[in-house]
Amino acid sequence: MDLLLHADGIHASYDQRHILKGIGFSLHRGEILGLIGTNGAGKTTLMDVLSGSHKHDSGQLMLAGEKYGPDSVEEAQACGVGLIPQNFRLLPEQTVAEAIFRGTFQANKPHLELRDQALTLIRDIGIALDPDVRVGTLIRAEQALVEVLRMVAEEAQLVIMDEVAASLPDHDVAVLHKVLRMLIGQGRAIIYITHRLDEVRSIAHRIAVLRDGRVHKTLEASRTDVGELAFLLLQQELEDSARPAGPAGGDEALRVLKLNAGKNVRDVTFSVAKGEIFGLAGTHRSGIYQLVEALVGIHPISSGQILLNGQAVQIQSLEDAARLRVGYLSDAADAVDTDASIANGLRPGSDAGLADLHTEITQLRTVIELVRRMRIRTTNIHGSITTLSGGDRQKVELAKWMSTDCDVLILSHPSRGIDIGAKETVYKMLTELSQSGVAIILLSSDMSELVNWCHRIGVMREGELVTIEANANTNEDVLVHHMLGQKFDSKGSEARRVKAQEPGPLLR
Repeated sequence: MDLLLHADGIHASYDQRHILKGIGFSLHRGEILGLIGTNGAGKTTLMDVLSGSHKHDSGQLMLAGEKYGPDSVEEAQACGVGLIPQNFRLLPEQTVAEAIFRGTFQANKPHLELRDQALTLIRDIGIALDPDVRVGTLIRAEQALVEVLRMVAEEAQLVIMDEVAASLPDHDVAVLHKVLRMLIGQGRAIIYITHRLDEVRSIAHRIAVLRDGRVHKTLEASRTDVGELAFLLLQQELEDSARPAGPAGGDEALRVLKLNAGKNVRDVTFSVAKGEIFGLAGTHRSGIYQLVEALVGIHPISSGQILLNGQAVQIQSLEDAARLRVGYLSDAADAVDTDASIANGLRPGSDAGLADLHTEITQLRTVIELVRRMRIRTTNIHGSITTLSGGDRQKVELAKWMSTDCDVLILSHPSRGIDIGAKETVYKMLTELSQSGVAIILLSSDMSELVNWCHRIGVMREGELVTIEANANTNEDVLVHHMLGQKFDSKGSEARRVKAQEPGPLLR
């Protein structure tokens, strides 16, 4: 194959921290190189170097046989290097068509011309997007698909994708993989970063394992398995965790009765017990996001009731939700307060700076323990959150909510961008929370995560809650079948399928 990119002895630093420590690898045209590593291993820094947003200290980069060292993102784009960063941001007022062609030579064409080209691209790839809608009205997963289409339109020769599939459900991951194969069929090369080890095995040709700022090992994807990759990342075996068995034993914490929210949520009824982890699954336009936003006062309710501990309540804002001890972690890109320090970001409440000395010491001990448990890579807990990797920022926001005193905690894609070792810690912490009596609602596009973590799973489709599945009676394919209203086969992926157990009685 034709060599496109070669890196040799790349060193790079951030804020006097030595992040990349002599990275070397190669990438050929028509190849997908999977890049995996724990949060803080250096993946984002490497991508910043390649995409022109950060200068490396030493070492050599060669692109298409020429020395490469861009001074800006624009220079990298001119050299044919395109990046979808983990925490990408789109201009909310742009249409989908404008967002797809921004930064290309076609960006200044009339909107109708851009619209027609975008519509052709959307139809050819098979993505359900309207080229005329504003990207600010799209959920995070749909915005990710817009960014993928931008890479196609930009005609980048080296395409870097950082956690693009983190919030995509399985059937959209299949569409994404179709696009990737189309790109490499055109002679492009892709660096694909993901924490989904089963996914990287299914799409990459080779997988580079990044550890402590170095490429520890590069493997043929077809000759490895999830267990080996996890061991290379963590340097230890993953603990076996049993799926929740049987119903949660607590009294009812939340009941939703015939809830309607505009045209997107119709007559939804369900309950969540104290100590239960209740999963929610659905496609982008199933109404699932409007449902959880209605529960916390972001999306207005047109009719129906919400009961907390048996009492009807009115929740018309996030402030109402907080007062009623209902917490909500959004999957929005700007969920983390980037002006805060790591310590303040991990403290619940807004009055952390007003604490007395004893409380301050107690809070700092809690922060240090959270940093340790969640494997947040930092040398200074008083440093800015902006010094953390994307995955570690997500851990900060998640840990803050998990340490609040909530009766009901709603988490949207809590493990997005978090490495496999930290996911195990998150699961343990969620289990501890549920065992303390907290009712947890978990919204996720990762079906295996829902099956592994939840007592029951509700599936939304076209604005309705079409089923509530007991854990013992379901698997990933069953859930996706209900989501789509048609049969879906995950092709027997060992990591994303769970063998269905013997049927048991439905829970509540």
